[in-house]
Amino acid sequence: MATTQDKAKGAMGEAAGKAHQGTDYAAGKAHQATDAAANKAHQATDKAHDVASTVADYAGQAKESVQHMAANAAESMTHAKDAVVDWTSDAAQHTGDYVKTGADELTTLVRRYPITAMLVGIGVGFMLAKVAHA
Repeated sequence: MATTQDKAKGAMGEAAGKAHQGTDYAAGKAHQATDAAANKAHQATDKAHDVASTVADYAGQAKESVQHMAANAAESMTHAKDAVVDWTSDAAQHTGDYVKTGADELTTLVRRYPITAMLVGIGVGFMLAKVAHA
């Protein structure tokens, strides 16, 4: 009976060895799967970081572009304001010169023809009075 016991022990030892090998194999495969998953997670994290970095770069470039356009718009508005001020100043200057020239010519005419100027003034006064009462 000793041989049957030895055979049973041998079979159990062999089964235990195969079970141990199966467990080791399963543990190895689980370790490989865990490593692969960790590697994929690391790659995904790197990709997410790259995408976030790219988005941040684009946002920074957009911000700089908007700031540049705003500065250009402000500069254009300043130039436009200065041009309007210059134009208005020139127009006022020319208008003043024109009125002064006309007043000087009228003064010269009145001095040259005083009686005619007085009669024209009286005639214009009568016409204005007649229009005012009508």
